[in-house]
Amino acid sequence: INAEYGGFFPYGADGVVTAAAVSVVSFGGFDTLTTLSAEAKNPKRDIPLAIGISFLTSILIYVLVVLAVVYLVPWYTLDESTGIPASLEPYGLVVPKYIIIGAILLAATSVALTTLSSLSRALMVYSEDGLIFTCLSCISQCTKVPVVATVTASCIAILFTLLFSYEILIRLVSGGSLLTFAAVCYTLVVISYSRTSELVDEKTSLIQQGEEDQVDNVEKIEQARYVEFQEWKVVAWMATFWKLLAVTIILYYWPGTWNFWHTRVPVMSVLSLLNLLILCHIRANYHIQPQRSPGFVCPGVPFTPALGIVVNLALFSALDLAAHLMTIAYFAVGAILYFGYGYFNSQITLRKQGKIDVMASRDNSACETESVVE
Repeated sequence: INAEYGGFFPYGADGVVTAAAVSVVSFGGFDTLTTLSAEAKNPKRDIPLAIGISFLTSILIYVLVVLAVVYLVPWYTLDESTGIPASLEPYGLVVPKYIIIGAILLAATSVALTTLSSLSRALMVYSEDGLIFTCLSCISQCTKVPVVATVTASCIAILFTLLFSYEILIRLVSGGSLLTFAAVCYTLVVISYSRTSELVDEKTSLIQQGEEDQVDNVEKIEQARYVEFQEWKVVAWMATFWKLLAVTIILYYWPGTWNFWHTRVPVMSVLSLLNLLILCHIRANYHIQPQRSPGFVCPGVPFTPALGIVVNLALFSALDLAAHLMTIAYFAVGAILYFGYGYFNSQITLRKQGKIDVMASRDNSACETESVVE
């Protein structure tokens, strides 16, 4: 159907997937809740509940607004620079127009503050773990907030705003978010099968607090149905899963020199079947390890995280080439920072080298700056 005359599917399924990939930026605030989970009173209960309620509320508001605008004016007549306010002007709705403009300004301000809050906490945690410079973990005694990390996050946001246009930032945030979500799903599978050296209650399968002589009915984690080196085997299998999925997506977008139904679809089907067999192999031969008093636990590991990887990579592939290149450059800078500084100064590396106490808490690594209040 020609987009000029509207229609329910004017750009087909590819248009819907591309729009969904770009719209990911509208849902970027939900990960902020997880970043701020350390400041919640009961994060095991409050964070999953808050994410679910806010997600469903936002979806409902988005859908209702879009339906109202589409029934008000044809979507292809909307001005990209003005959007919804311009659609009200032909009907003489001046007051609602300015109300919406004010709401947009307030929403932009709230999003900026939320993003800065999330980024500053993330920088603080990275600094405490030694992945970036330790000065970013300094906390003010007066306000109890990471002052240096907040100022650094603000400077980064200002720099990106000055150097790049809004369209470029949208692509960069969308592409980065999708790959980050896929990486989180991958990590979730690996962590679920990773061993810990702490003590486990046989009855509840939960990691116990305290010394070994103070805990009853516990055994070492080696006896919790652990397969030797299973976390590294899971890493290898999931890496293979990721590669096969990448080849499948590439075949879908391959130029028309190969017939889609007679050549590419059979190959994609075989690759998808191999990925399904990999997930079944992980589920059947390796065992999920006990967790420390878990709250919300992801169901259906490894199938549910694998589905998240598929969806996120499929949406990422729907973005244009510019978004792909910018996202790759963004992750390349992160990789240089990690392998150039973070890997050699991380808490895990230093503990393996015996340079710091294994039982040293994170609280001891954060510094507190004196604030003068007059």
